[in-house]
Amino acid sequence: MTILKSAFLASTFVLSANAAMAAGTGVIGLYQNGTEISETALEALGCTLQRQGIVAAQQGKINLNQPDQFVVLACDLPVLAQSEYRSAIANLFDEGTAVALFEGALTEFGSPAGQSVVSEREYILKIGFYNNLDVDGREADLLELQNKTKSRKSRYKTETFLQVHNAVGISTPDEVVVLYYDNPEEANQFRGNNKDILNDIGAFNAAHLTGFTYLIGAATR
Repeated sequence: MTILKSAFLASTFVLSANAAMAAGTGVIGLYQNGTEISETALEALGCTLQRQGIVAAQQGKINLNQPDQFVVLACDLPVLAQSEYRSAIANLFDEGTAVALFEGALTEFGSPAGQSVVSEREYILKIGFYNNLDVDGREADLLELQNKTKSRKSRYKTETFLQVHNAVGISTPDEVVVLYYDNPEEANQFRGNNKDILNDIGAFNAAHLTGFTYLIGAATR
């Protein structure tokens, strides 16, 4: 898998009539040294596995221990508010430890036509902290960036958006966004052919975020 060499993906959260589906409470977990995931623990928590994958690298301004696994869960109820549930989520993987857990309002996006094979995708999770100095300007800049990007070939797609309410392991961010390219080759093509987009994303991050980290990996299911 080709590793991302510079941090240049802004969040791409857009609620459109045919693209976004609210799924209530979500949890995104980052883990180290996990083996098998406990399906029994998931069922007991009232959560279903939406996405699972590996993390190969990270880049950004957040001091986060390097995870090697991630999960995206849809849950019936919040699970980080109670000690026993936090413990169950933290120990979701056999022999694994939790690096960070994020819980909040989950939005999942419908797959576009000609859906790519999940195992072939390059996944990127962006953890973002906003400075909130100019919310109107941030929204305008994000819309402009989205409009500029949507017609480009080989562009990234948004799979999941988590508006974070609670966190374990690090300070609570504003959002965690799960993005993907259909494959690493298209990721390289997009980054190579769209330097203007990359510059715009860098400017967006500098203007509107106090901290961010990108986690780069692939999905196992």
